[in-house]
Parts: sequence; structure tokens; C-alpha cells
Amino acid sequence: MLNKIAKRLERDRMLPPAGRLGVAVSGGADSVALLHALEELLPDRELCVIHLNHCLRGRESDEDENFVRALAATRGHGFQTRREDVAARAGRRRPNIEAAGRARRHAFFQELLANGVCTAVATGHTRSDQAETVLFRLLRGAGGLGLGGIWPVHDWGLVRPMIDVSRAEVLRYLERRAIHWREDSTNRDDAFARNRLRHSLLPELRSAWNARLDAALARTADWALEEEKYWRLHTAELRRRCTSVSPAGVLLDAGRARALHAAELRRLVRSILAGLGHGPAGTGFEHVEAVRSLVASQRGTGSVDLPGARVERSFTTVRFVAGQAREAPAFHCPLPVPGMVEIPGTDGAVLRTRIVGPADAPTLYNGRDIALLSPERIPGRLSLRSWRPGDRYQPAGMGVSRKLKHLFQQERICSWDRAGWPLVTVARGGSREGRIVWARRFGPAEEFAAGKAARRAVAVDEIGGAE
Repeated sequence: MLNKIAKRLERDRMLPPAGRLGVAVSGGADSVALLHALEELLPDRELCVIHLNHCLRGRESDEDENFVRALAATRGHGFQTRREDVAARAGRRRPNIEAAGRARRHAFFQELLANGVCTAVATGHTRSDQAETVLFRLLRGAGGLGLGGIWPVHDWGLVRPMIDVSRAEVLRYLERRAIHWREDSTNRDDAFARNRLRHSLLPELRSAWNARLDAALARTADWALEEEKYWRLHTAELRRRCTSVSPAGVLLDAGRARALHAAELRRLVRSILAGLGHGPAGTGFEHVEAVRSLVASQRGTGSVDLPGARVERSFTTVRFVAGQAREAPAFHCPLPVPGMVEIPGTDGAVLRTRIVGPADAPTLYNGRDIALLSPERIPGRLSLRSWRPGDRYQPAGMGVSRKLKHLFQQERICSWDRAGWPLVTVARGGSREGRIVWARRFGPAEEFAAGKAARRAVAVDEIGGAE
């Protein structure tokens, strides 16, 4: 057992060269064996025992904590502990309790690492745990990530030195050294799916199909894990090529994505959803395939609602957002001349107006970037407002009036960008609505644009932010 741990420590370069090593000890056989093994293998390394009391078994949980505290003191190690009411967080549903317990342990470990209490945290997961995890995920339907099982090393500082050691080897090690440990009574409770797998299914499979099943499943995990590492690097490159990030969400170029192999696109979709906080448990095969169908569709519209995320398409762009997509807020506010107004719902974009004279005019022009308006043609005060369905105007140089909706389609402006699209209007008489003077990207209206011979003009342009 010690040789296997030593080889794994060296193979994966698990530990930083110096600093205190945290050892997560529940009081059970695996974690107690890990502590003693690391003492033997790393006699000069300072160890710190870490224990999270999940408060799930009342007095028994407290006795586990006292046992581990006494073990740390007897062995001369530092001790870090915390109490967490995991059942209260999980709503007392068993699958949720297991997930909540794992999340709280990892949060505790990460806090200790961040505070410099230790430079890495080792846990006592074994090859037997690995076999159970791989089989459990296989039965539920898992891809490469799921079949990778328990990762021996996490980049945030969690390591599993005993991942090549069987549970039988752990028990022999403890018994030969007369080392005491505690038994968790819930390990005998077959209400837990993992316990049913451990007590019934795995022994039956070993007996009827493969006596070395644990080793076979562990090899599957090792194979899948190395492939997963490769895929993560490749998927990061795919994200750089095919996606961009904007205030609207993560945007995927459907044209580039359609050229990918199905395996690449599935990985890319899962990666994007994971980046939105949409974990593997909420991203099933059917979810990924629904998004893939949306990307492959010949139609330029469509949407997919997932648990905790929404994916929608406009033209050749697919947008991913956490939760439900929210449109930019409608707005209508005065626009001073000269002056600046921040455009609501944007990433800090500002609409600016200036008075320019003969010295400035030659450097400016009527176009998409800067619009020149004739002061003489503007009959009232200007306002800044968002686009509304039905809006129409005649851009300078265009022979006819057009609906903004048609201009959006012509310019392939995505549906989610339209709601907060900024327009400048001018009111006539007592009307508040007025006529459109300028629109982002489409420029000034023909009837308000300053001519080339104009000696004085109102310049309008949008600065800052991200369109």
C-alpha cells in the first residue's frame, strides 16, 4: 500500500515541495490509514488534520469529531474542524445531502488553502471508491467526464494519494499495525444508492463476471481522465475560435460551430454551460443534443430552455445566458445639446452631442460613427429613447422610409440587441414622441441631416461601451 501511494505521489507530482499538508480525516478506515501512511512516507513534512462535522448522525457525528481531535493530538499534528448542518442545506433528500456534504467539504478545504493554513489537502479516496463511482455514473449514463471518476489531482490543491489502493489493502494495513478507526453507521444503510451498489451489485459482478472488476473500472477511469485532460485543452481552443462574450451573454458563431465534429460541438456546448454555472448534473445528453440541433438548424431563430439556462438563436449567432434571458429595459430621457447621456442597459456606452463649426466640419461626416444634424431643421428638444416595434424613418442617402425592423434584418442585428437600441428623436409641438433624428448604426435621418455646405451642425456620436 505504501509503495502504491509513493508511486502515485511521484507520478502526478501531487504535493508542492514545501508547506504544511492538510489531511482530511473523517475517522473512518480510509482517512485514518492515509494519515498514518503519510507520516511514514513523509516523516519531515508538517501535517494538519482537517475534519468537517456534517452533523448528520447526532451524537455519533460528535464522537467522530472527538476521535479525530484526539488522534491529531496524539500524533502531534495541528487540527482544523468545522461544524456544518448539511441536512438543512440539502433539504434532507439523500442525493442532495451527499452533494451538499461534498460541496461543504470542498469549500472548507479551499478556505484553509486560501488562508495559508496548508498548501494542499489530501483525502482518503481509494481504488474501491473509484470503481464504485465509475460504475455508478455508467449506470446513470455518463460521457468521458463522468467515466473519469474521481480525479487524483485538482488544480485548486486537492489530491488523492490512495487512488490506486484497494479497500482490502487499507484494512490489512490498519489491522497489521493495530490502528483503530471508527465505522460510519450510514455505510450500512442500503437506502443510499452507493451502499446498494457496494453491498449487492459490485460483489455480484465480481463473482459472475470479473474478479478484478475494481481494477478494470479504475483503468477505465484513468483512460477517460487522460482523454478528458486533452479535451479540456482542445475545448478551450474551440471556445477561442467559435465564441465571444458580450453583455448579452456568451455568443456562439453557428456557422463555425456547424463545421465541428459532433464530439467537438458537444464538448463546446457543455463547456459554455459549465461556464454559466450550469453543472454536469443539470446538463444531460438530451440538453446538449437540443442545443446542437439549434446550432445545426437551417432556420435563423429558435430557443432551448434548460434548467438554469436559456439558449436562443438569431441569424447565425447562438446566445447562452444563465437563468432566463432578460431584454434591455425601455428608456426615454432628455438629450442635452451639448452634453452626454449614458445609454441604459449598455456596458457604459454614452451618447454625446456637440456643436461644431466650420473648423470642425471638414473632419466630420454624416455616417454610422458620427452624425451631423442641421440645427435649423431641428424644431424642438432632443430625446434619447429605445427602439419600439413599428418605428420607422428614412436614413440619409436612402430614398425611402424604412421600418427599423427591416433595417435590423438587413444588417443581421440579433433579436436580443434590438430591445435597447438607441434612437434620438425630436418632439414637435406638444407631442412627446416626435420623429426619429438618428439611430445607432443607421445614422441621421434625411430630413434632419446637415448638408455639406453647412457652417454649423450638431454632431452626435456614441462612445465607450460594447455594442
